[in-house]
Amino acid sequence: MLARTALARLRAKVPSAAARDVAQLSRQLRTALAAANPIGNATVATPLTVAQLQRIRGYATATKTKTRASSAKTAKTTAAKKTVAAKKKPATKTKAAAKPKKKAVAKPKKKELTEAQQERLQKRKERAEEQKKKDEIKQLKLKALQEPKMKPQSVFSILLAETVQKELTKGSTGGIGPIAKSVSEKYKNLSSSELEHYNRLSNEAIEENKKTYEKWLKTHTPMEIKQANNARRLLKTRLPSYSKHQIQDPRVVRQPAPAYIQFYTERYASGDFKNMSPPEAAKLVGQEWSALSPSGKEKYESMAAEDRMRYAREYESTYGEKPAFLPKAKA
Repeated sequence: MLARTALARLRAKVPSAAARDVAQLSRQLRTALAAANPIGNATVATPLTVAQLQRIRGYATATKTKTRASSAKTAKTTAAKKTVAAKKKPATKTKAAAKPKKKAVAKPKKKELTEAQQERLQKRKERAEEQKKKDEIKQLKLKALQEPKMKPQSVFSILLAETVQKELTKGSTGGIGPIAKSVSEKYKNLSSSELEHYNRLSNEAIEENKKTYEKWLKTHTPMEIKQANNARRLLKTRLPSYSKHQIQDPRVVRQPAPAYIQFYTERYASGDFKNMSPPEAAKLVGQEWSALSPSGKEKYESMAAEDRMRYAREYESTYGEKPAFLPKAKA
């Protein structure tokens, strides 16, 4: 009875978190029994039996286990709530820091040139411009092509070449002037047999030169010959001393004739203008063209349109590209 009372008192005095070890509980129990029964301290202070100690330990262990389980459950609930809260919280995007704007660098002021510096700069520009023109002329000369060297083919040129060769063999230093003068006199006084001899040499030279030229011409495409003739035209405008003629190429595409040229060609071939000078004939043809009605000109305008189509076809087949433009029919 006394032990139960002591246990009840001890239960009231022991904190709810009774997580102390058995030895401490035993000491508290003995102290409580002694306080409750001061008279029988000696008897009550007798050590507890093993069964009592086991009951006390079981009580403490159960309390401790329950407390730990409750704490663990609370911790899990809290952790779960934190996890859900963490999932629900949307991720905030961090804005990229704005790049600092670069300050505009002030352009350095140009230094004013002295008169001597300006003069040198102007001369440098002039030299550069002159060199540019020289380079352009050099490129044009390359495009202009160079025909093969031909043999003298006229009677006079053959006679001159023979005479010059003889004079050079003799070691003459008189120059070409006196030689040309003597050749001119000899040419005028050629006999019939001599003239026949030089005519034969001339015909042979003409035939040989023709074969040489045709062979050289075939080594270049029609487009290269066309570009060469264009370059020669430009060189004549830039170099007054340039005297090369246009390369004769039978493959060149004939330009389309406008309506008036179609009319002029037809009228001139009719024979109505025989024994007339070309300027006089052209004047009369022009008057006839002006007097034609629009319906009378339709024939020649149609001929001009067909000729333009012919030109486009031949140009593409010859040069491998379409013409840049087609000349329009001119009334």
